Amino acid sequence: MPLPPCAPDEGPPPPGPRGRAAAEATPLPPVRVPLESPFQEAGTAVTLLRPRSAVRRVVLVLPVEKHDGTKYGSSLEEIARLPASLLDGTLFAAPTFSASPWLVNHVSRADQQQEDHLTKVVVPTLLALYESEQPRPPVHLLGYSKGGFAALNLIARHPGVFAAASVWDPSLLSDRPPHPQLVELAGDAARLDVYDVRSNLRRHAGHLRGARRIALGGIGTLEADWTAGRQLLQRLDIPHRAYRDAPSEHRWSAAWLAPAMRHLLALEARLHPGPGAREG
Repeated sequence: MPLPPCAPDEGPPPPGPRGRAAAEATPLPPVRVPLESPFQEAGTAVTLLRPRSAVRRVVLVLPVEKHDGTKYGSSLEEIARLPASLLDGTLFAAPTFSASPWLVNHVSRADQQQEDHLTKVVVPTLLALYESEQPRPPVHLLGYSKGGFAALNLIARHPGVFAAASVWDPSLLSDRPPHPQLVELAGDAARLDVYDVRSNLRRHAGHLRGARRIALGGIGTLEADWTAGRQLLQRLDIPHRAYRDAPSEHRWSAAWLAPAMRHLLALEARLHPGPGAREG
């Protein structure tokens, strides 16, 4: 039933304190930013889910499908359903890629340099929005499945760019053959070795031992990968948060995103203590 119209000389009544708090916690409508990148085919973009409050952190939401695929749900729609405490102060950024997003650089194709697209186009574009902010907002990684694989590779290979990574049900941490998509995107065996996530965690373990920067979550369909990943991080003496109390389907879902964000905020609170960080 529609609300009755206000009298001509009246406006709608102001919301009460609880209504104002709820409105302020609701993210602004998503904004799609087209990108021109020498590292991808034409048509890539990054979609932003912005807070109404000041931005205190940037969270890169790593996709599992090329372009704007939604076979496994919508990352930003699920994120928008999270409690206000997990959204406050966070700019969520969901980039697109022109091929399946394992976040690797092809050995020869200039238009399939996914890692370079993220680190040299997407991240600088986002940080340019807040270049006057002091201190600069930290950039975190959030993903599952191949996005979890990519997040662990990225924080190992670029520890100065990314502050923390929160992953759920990540791929290829157990001893099994690489996915055919990954083989095709790498281009040859030597390039495939460059992006072996277990090798990269071993290779760059020294950069990850100074502080707790990784949250490893389960349980989805890749339980063997979670177990192997936990054991590897323990053997390498890499500080991390590990949890298995987030059962969910292997798709974008607030059911696993909520604990993943709580753990991410907890990591940030230790890395950047102060009013801008909050223990989740």
